[in-house]
Amino acid sequence: MIRPAIPEDRGAIVAFCRTTWGGENSDYIERVIDDWLTRDDGALAVAAIDGRAVGCAHVRLLSPHEAFVAGMRVHPAYRRSGLSVALTDYCLRYAADHGRSTARVIIGWNNAAALGAIARAGFRRVASMTLWERAVEPAAPAGGGGDGHPRPPRPLGTLWAVGWMVRELTDADIDERLRSGWALARDGGLALLRPSDEHLWLAWLAGPAPAQAALARAATARAGALGLPRCRALLASDAATERALEASGFARGLEYHVWERKLE
Repeated sequence: MIRPAIPEDRGAIVAFCRTTWGGENSDYIERVIDDWLTRDDGALAVAAIDGRAVGCAHVRLLSPHEAFVAGMRVHPAYRRSGLSVALTDYCLRYAADHGRSTARVIIGWNNAAALGAIARAGFRRVASMTLWERAVEPAAPAGGGGDGHPRPPRPLGTLWAVGWMVRELTDADIDERLRSGWALARDGGLALLRPSDEHLWLAWLAGPAPAQAALARAATARAGALGLPRCRALLASDAATERALEASGFARGLEYHVWERKLE
C-alpha cells in the first residue's frame, strides 16, 4: 500500500534508512524527514506492509511546472519487490495532479540499481553534474556584487542546483540572487550562491574561464567570511568549468546524472 506518510512513520523510516550506504547514520534522510513531513509544497510517500512503513520517497514542487523526486528508499528485506516503482508512480501522479509537467531526479553515476530503476520508470538522462568541495578558513568580509560587465547569457533550458535538487534556471532566479546579494559578477562571468547551515553552495557558474576561476575563489572567500567551513558546488559537467574549479583549489567529488520525465 502506498500512502502519504504520517508522523508515526518516522521511526520506521529512519531505522531502515540508517544503513543505506553501508554505515550507521550515513543517510541524510534522518536530517530532513521532519521537514518533509510538514512541508506544504510536496509529499512524503511511504510503502506500508501490515501498517508499517518499509519504503519511502519524497516529491517536491519546485516551480509552477517542475517537480523533483528524492529520498527513494526501501527496507532491505523488501527490495526487488516493485515498491520503488510504486513509490515513483505515486510521486509522479502527485506532481501531475498539482499541475507539474516535468519531474527530475539526480542519481550518482555508480548507483547501478537506481539508474536501472529510473530508466524503467520512463525517465531519460538529460545532463550530468559533478560535486565539488573546498575547505575554507575564516576570513575578512569578502566583496560581492557586480563589476559593471554584462552577465553571460543563460542558455535556454539551463539547469541549476537548488541544494540537492535540480530545476531550470530562469532570469528571475538570476535577478533574485543579484538583488539579495547572493551573486558575484566579474569580467563577464557570474556566480550564483545559496547559503546553508553547513556550507555555501556555488549553485551556478558561467562566463570566460579566467572569470570562472576568479569567481570560484571569491565564493570560497565569501564562505570564509560567513564562518562556514566549506564551499560546495554541484555544477553541470563542463571542461572549462572543471578546469576553473581545479585551479581554484576545489576537489572533484561524485558525478551525478540528471534524469527527467515529462508528465501528462
